[in-house]
Amino acid sequence: MPTDERAYWDALEVRRPGDVPAATPLAWQLAKHTVHNDRLMNRALPADSPHEVERGDAGDALAVLALRESIRQDIEHGRGVRIREALELGATWAEVAAALDMPERETRTLLRTWANGQRALWLRHEAKGVQPFGLDAAEHAAVLALCGRDTETPAAETPDGYEVRESTRRYAEELRSTPGKASADGHTDWECTAGASYIADAMTPGPGRLGTIHAAIYTCPGHRAATEELIASAGYTPDVRDTPPDHRWDPWPCGHLTAFKREALTALCGAPAPARQ
Repeated sequence: MPTDERAYWDALEVRRPGDVPAATPLAWQLAKHTVHNDRLMNRALPADSPHEVERGDAGDALAVLALRESIRQDIEHGRGVRIREALELGATWAEVAAALDMPERETRTLLRTWANGQRALWLRHEAKGVQPFGLDAAEHAAVLALCGRDTETPAAETPDGYEVRESTRRYAEELRSTPGKASADGHTDWECTAGASYIADAMTPGPGRLGTIHAAIYTCPGHRAATEELIASAGYTPDVRDTPPDHRWDPWPCGHLTAFKREALTALCGAPAPARQ
């Protein structure tokens, strides 16, 4: 970044994570954090210290808190990028999971969630008629293919759909209990133990030719019609597609939904339990 931008950053007062401009290098954030943190540490020096020091105040403490949160968010946001990069450079899923110190299943889900969010970001900008960024259709498909790489056996297939792994079912429940900022997860509230074979998007027309996606519901063959009916009754247009190939290895439970708008989560959750068809 240009010198004048660095000078602006050095003089900027940070009291909230949102005060940090987008794309501010982590090194700059860490340097500013060090300045404020050193002042706070100076408070422990004796009052008669022979050295002239700046002692921290409430502003320094708030800056440290805000900068640490901004750094944490930037690092977490970059995990999806680095997982994808590591896999494309030849790392195995076991190696990636070890680097993150988390179960391999959660690591795959992290990349899948990141990819879906980047694809939704692309579609939202494309619908607004502005230069999109995120993942285009081909890039999204390539990342989803990475999610299914190195897996030895697919989930068992039953007449009702794919069998859901118990670990995935628990993880889906965890997501629904901790809504995020860009999206939130919920459930249609109907009872079904099958894994999803389809993803039904809740769409509205415009502003661009592709329309706007408000939520996605994972559904088994037996609940496909009920899912389309639920989406239509909430005022959206259902757009149903097959789940990506990697879902055969680790399918989401039927009825799980990811909403990109809060009102969609409210409209589609807690629906009466329909009969399977």
